[in-house]
Amino acid sequence: MLRPKPKHLAPEYGAQFQDASVAAAYPSRPPYPAETFAVLSGLIADASLAVLDVGCGTGDIARRLAPLVERVDAVDVSAAMIAVGRRLPGGGASNLTWIHAPVEEAELGPRYALITAGESLQWLDWDVVFGRFAEVLTPRGVLAIIERDWDLVAAVGERLFPIIGRFSTNRAFRPVDLPAELTSRGLFEQHGRRRIDPEPWHPTIAAYIECRHSQNGLSRERMGSEAAAAFDAEVRAALLDLCRDGALELREDRLVLSVASTITWGGPLDRRPHVS
Repeated sequence: MLRPKPKHLAPEYGAQFQDASVAAAYPSRPPYPAETFAVLSGLIADASLAVLDVGCGTGDIARRLAPLVERVDAVDVSAAMIAVGRRLPGGGASNLTWIHAPVEEAELGPRYALITAGESLQWLDWDVVFGRFAEVLTPRGVLAIIERDWDLVAAVGERLFPIIGRFSTNRAFRPVDLPAELTSRGLFEQHGRRRIDPEPWHPTIAAYIECRHSQNGLSRERMGSEAAAAFDAEVRAALLDLCRDGALELREDRLVLSVASTITWGGPLDRRPHVS
């Protein structure tokens, strides 16, 4: 048994991503920059072009990676997320297989040259999944951890993070460097890291607020209707204040923002006890 995960990554918080409101809000997240997918496909070094996308959610990684590879198996425990993902562009690709199951228990296919985890690995059972990853990767296969950052305007974070902190149902939350956390536990050996330059993102204020409800701790079901409405009102007011102050631009009723991504890749290490 590994040492306990940080409290804010406990299973009850990961379970929020099975909520219908979170799945409905997920398409409001900004898309990953296009270069993300060129870098990911470039990590494939073996003859197999099969990819396993774990904790796939609505398929933000899987749907856009599928045209570049032979096959993508997209696994998620949330039926609501998969249902939304099937309806989004690329969700019906012939080489994309949706698998509704916990990653820890899912039936996986032949070996994969790449395993991708987009904003999902923190919610999985590390005691189990890293051993599974090591088993199903090809000899030169890698695990890629993809993180998406849309909090690139410092003034926005300064105004909104205190609001999020007051309303979030995840009272234990703290920032975590996931690759570093996994490395410190002997679960991951980092081979490389790439920061992808920002691309424009222009959501309406309503879409931006909905995007926030796709995040852990801000599920509408768990906040309750009264708290969710109060949160929405405070975020809207803060964004409008920032626009009036010139710290944020509103152009044709859309916020002028951007989104970047970071890809960290390496080898998963199996820490499970082995019986000789």
